[in-house]
Amino acid sequence: MPYSSLKIEIVSSKEQINRFLALPNKIYKDDSCWRPQLKFERKAQINPIINPSAPSFDNRVLFIATNNGEDVGRIAAFINTDHNKHYSQNDGFFGFFDCISDNYLGNSLLKNAEDWLKGRGVERIIGPANWSVNEECGLLISGFDTPPVVMMLHGKEEYKGMIEGFGYVKAVDMFAYQAELSAGYPRPKITQMMVKSADRNSEIKVRPMRSGKFKDDLNIVMDIFNDAWSENWGFVPFDDIKIEHIANEIKPIMFKEGLWVGEYQGKPIAFIWMIPDLNEAIKDLKGSILPFGWIKLLWRLKVKGVKQARIPLMGLRKEFHNTRLGLSLVAKLCETVFNEGRKKGFSHCELSWILENNSGLISICEQASAVPYKKYRMYQKKL
Repeated sequence: MPYSSLKIEIVSSKEQINRFLALPNKIYKDDSCWRPQLKFERKAQINPIINPSAPSFDNRVLFIATNNGEDVGRIAAFINTDHNKHYSQNDGFFGFFDCISDNYLGNSLLKNAEDWLKGRGVERIIGPANWSVNEECGLLISGFDTPPVVMMLHGKEEYKGMIEGFGYVKAVDMFAYQAELSAGYPRPKITQMMVKSADRNSEIKVRPMRSGKFKDDLNIVMDIFNDAWSENWGFVPFDDIKIEHIANEIKPIMFKEGLWVGEYQGKPIAFIWMIPDLNEAIKDLKGSILPFGWIKLLWRLKVKGVKQARIPLMGLRKEFHNTRLGLSLVAKLCETVFNEGRKKGFSHCELSWILENNSGLISICEQASAVPYKKYRMYQKKL
């Protein structure tokens, strides 16, 4: 690609924002696994007034690259103040990284992101993350032959070489496991044993989300999540504002039987949350629900149903990690929500993402006859 006309500009106008958000559809237009995202949702994601996880306008910059007047790449650089406060670090991040397959272009985008962060005294850059590890994050390393499920990233195989060739090193890998909900039966003996152990324990109870108690149950599961994940790589706790945002985002697509809480001695200590794959429902809407796309979307989610589900959140309080009681309860929760998923018509469920060193969760996935089918990587580089 000739570079005499290459320009990388800071996104500032509404027209540039629209181009920034539309770029992935151009980059992946010939990729059969690409799922165009809903335009209104993408706009909300980058707006800090709407999305509390989005950095303030002072703490982020969006870049768009053009060549001969054609948009060919984009990237964001930002400072996650919650991350830096939690870890007492001076880190910066890059995200929203998409471009045509060209190393020079990819490196130019990364350099612009790095230079912007250096100008603010940042000592290390981490990414890719679309604002935080609690949202979309990780570069797709393997699994390009299947579409991304809701809130998971897609990409090109060439990105790995671009990023590593520019001096970035692996921080951590994350896996997505896929479970075929009608397969793997009878379950392995260890799984059957764990479920039976939970069933025999009168102090263990599992229950679905309570009618009219959505916010109460959401606060319960997020409190468990903040405790369960507190020692994981990159973890930043959800505060009340972000929990409220999650409630508003997920409630329209969730179903009551997808959220289960596990209690021990009357106290909630574990949960699991399954949601339908929105990406499957919107795959042919071209990013718009107007004029009649919303009818198709509602029909597919509420009536016809989709075949793919995802478990984006699950957790067990730290004090029960690596205990027979805890493992038994989680096994019971998994089998319960899988059964409910089958009733909803789901044939597959993705469990994601799971850190490569989280042996406990990996063991749970294996017991559920799930297999790793995608790998994502977070990178870092000293500035």
